[in-house]
Amino acid sequence: MSSVAAIIAGAGAGTRLGANIPKALVLLAGEPLIVHAVRAMQEAGISEIVVTIPDGFQQQFTTALSAAQLDAKLVFGGATRQESVANGIAATTAEYVLVHDAARALTPPETIRTVVAALNAGANAVIPALPVVDTIKRGTLAANPDEPTRIHVVETLRRAELYRVQTPQGFSRELLQRAHQAGAALSTQEASAAPDDAALVEMIDEAVEIVPGHPNAFKITTPFDLQVAQLLLQQRG
Repeated sequence: MSSVAAIIAGAGAGTRLGANIPKALVLLAGEPLIVHAVRAMQEAGISEIVVTIPDGFQQQFTTALSAAQLDAKLVFGGATRQESVANGIAATTAEYVLVHDAARALTPPETIRTVVAALNAGANAVIPALPVVDTIKRGTLAANPDEPTRIHVVETLRRAELYRVQTPQGFSRELLQRAHQAGAALSTQEASAAPDDAALVEMIDEAVEIVPGHPNAFKITTPFDLQVAQLLLQQRG
């Protein structure tokens, strides 16, 4: 089997969660989100794990992982998620790389193994995703300067062609590194940075394969999301 490493993006702020610490250190069922994310990776069989962290929090991350008896290499992140992942890529030489969000702490190991299986089957870029069930419309702000906050519908998108993308996203390391190098100029600020790593691969006209995601792999962003995650863990027992 080819060597596989995981990069877990954990340098993001916890502002929308109402926390004054990095989101990855916010507690879920008494353990930081990063602990849940790293544990799922290890349970899926991934032994090389790189976690990107914000400067000034190395001791907190080290303590959290040690308390859970988990091992990961800590790498300082950058100004944006894209830049942080690039730092993570530089910290591994594995043939394949999984890029994951610490905030998707309940992603099942089965989903991770599905992504790895697709890579081992020959895909160079793989993303887990779920079909969109809502009707999605594209809108734009009204042109009338007297009503600057009104939004008008431009079009209704074809729901059958839309997917909600999750992580971990899997790539051959060579392709991911090439995509990041090509899009490096975008990474200086979040407004211009790529929304995910697959978008960088798309920008260099390389194919991206979709595999089934899982409802539990949602991104914990708000206090409501955290409460939902707590309920799911309670149901697991």
